[in-house]
Amino acid sequence: MNRLLIILFFYPFVIFGQIEQLNWGSYTTISSNIEGYGRPRIVLTANDDPLIIWRKDASPKVLRASKWNGNTFSAPYDILSPGIIPASWDGPEIAAKGDTVYIVFTSSATTTTSIMLIRSFDGGLSFSDTIRVSENNSNHKFRMSNVMVKPDGNPVVSYMQYLLNWMEPKQMVTTSFNYGDSFIMPTEASAIAPGEPCDCCKSSLVVSSVDDIFLLFRNNHNNERNSYISKSVDGGNSFTITEDMDDYDWVLNSCPATTPRGIVMNDSLVIVKRSGATGNNEIVCSSIHINDLNYSYNRNIDFINGVEQDYPEISGNQDTVVVVWQDNRNGFQNCYMSLSTNGAFNLNSSISFTDSTSIGYKYDPDVAYANRDIHLVYLDYTQYKIVYVKASFDMINEAQNLLPQEKKITRVFDMLGRNLNNKNNQILFYIKEDGTVKKQMVVK
Repeated sequence: MNRLLIILFFYPFVIFGQIEQLNWGSYTTISSNIEGYGRPRIVLTANDDPLIIWRKDASPKVLRASKWNGNTFSAPYDILSPGIIPASWDGPEIAAKGDTVYIVFTSSATTTTSIMLIRSFDGGLSFSDTIRVSENNSNHKFRMSNVMVKPDGNPVVSYMQYLLNWMEPKQMVTTSFNYGDSFIMPTEASAIAPGEPCDCCKSSLVVSSVDDIFLLFRNNHNNERNSYISKSVDGGNSFTITEDMDDYDWVLNSCPATTPRGIVMNDSLVIVKRSGATGNNEIVCSSIHINDLNYSYNRNIDFINGVEQDYPEISGNQDTVVVVWQDNRNGFQNCYMSLSTNGAFNLNSSISFTDSTSIGYKYDPDVAYANRDIHLVYLDYTQYKIVYVKASFDMINEAQNLLPQEKKITRVFDMLGRNLNNKNNQILFYIKEDGTVKKQMVVK
C-alpha cells in the first residue's frame, strides 16, 4: 500500500480564539492496602458527584466504594452482601444516570460462575441485594460483564457465555425493563460476526436511545483479532448488523485481553481501542456512523514506537473528548491522558496525569467528564493504593502567536491518519502569511 508523507510548515500567523488551560487539584488517596486496591472505576452521579468503586482481592473478597459528599470522599464501605464472592480479574463495571447506579460483576458463589448486579437509587450511598443477571444454567459459565444505562433508566448488560470447558465463547446481551428486578432472555449479539468472540476480551456497550444499543467487542476469526461493532434497533432483543471497525488486520494467536470503549457524539460513536496490527501496540480512535456503522477515520492518538499502549477509557460531551490509557513508554507502566475540545479527530499526543512524586507502577486508569471537570482515578500498584485527581478547565481569551519565527512541525501519517516513519512520498503544505495554502507533492 502506498502511503503519504505530509510535512506541515507553519509560517507565523495569529489566530484569535479560546485557549484551554487545565487546573489540577490535589491527589487524593481513596483506599489503601487495608481497604483493597483492585481496578478502580468512576462514574458521576447527580450534581456530578464522583462515585468510585473497586474490588478487594485479599480474602474475604469484597467490592467497596467511596462517595464524594460535597467536601470530601467518604471512608471506604462495602457494597456487597456477605458470601457473594466477587471473582475474576476483569471487573467490576459501573454505570450511572443521575442517582441511579448499576454495578455488575462475576461471582463464584454459584455452582458455575455467574453475572450478578447490584443497584442504587441514592447515588451509591446504599445498594440492593444481589440480583442474578445470567441464566441459571448448569451447562454454561459466565464472566466478563459490562453495563450501561438506557435513557429510560433501565440497565442493559453484556457478558461472555462459555461451555463448562471454556469453549464456544459468545457475547450475550440482556436488558431489564423494571430497573434491574429481572432481565429478558439474553441474545447472542456476536452471532453474525465471522468466527467467534475473542475468549478473554470483555465487550462494552454504547446506548444512543432506548432502542439503539451497540455492542463493542474483539473478535477472533482465524486469529484475526479485530474490533467489531454490532447494533440493535429494538432495545437489545436482537442484533441485526455488525461491522469490522479496523482497517488493518491484527493477526495474533493469543488473546490480547483488551476492550474497545465508546461514547455517542452527535450522529456518530467515538470509539477507542488497542490494535497491534501495524506491529506496534497503539491506542486507535475511530468515528463510527450510528446508522450504517461505517467509519470515517481510524487513527492513533499518540504513536510511540515500541511502546505497548492498552486499556483505553473514554468520556466526553459535545466537542470535548478525554481518553486515558496505560503504557510503558518510560520502562514502567504509567497512566496517560489525551484531550481535545474540538472533536475526537483532534486527539493528539498525551500527558501523564498521575502523581509524579510517587515513583512506581500505575495501572487501570478511568475517567469521567462533565461540566468542564475531568475526574480521573488510577491504581498506584507500588504504593498499594487507589488515587483520584480532578482537572478543571480555565478559559483564557487571547490572541496567540501559534509558532515562533521559522519554527516548523513535521508530522507523518497515512491516509487514515496513522503516524508513519517511512518517507516514500511527500506532500508539502505551505501556509502563507495571508492565510492561503500552497501544496506541492514530491514522489521519491
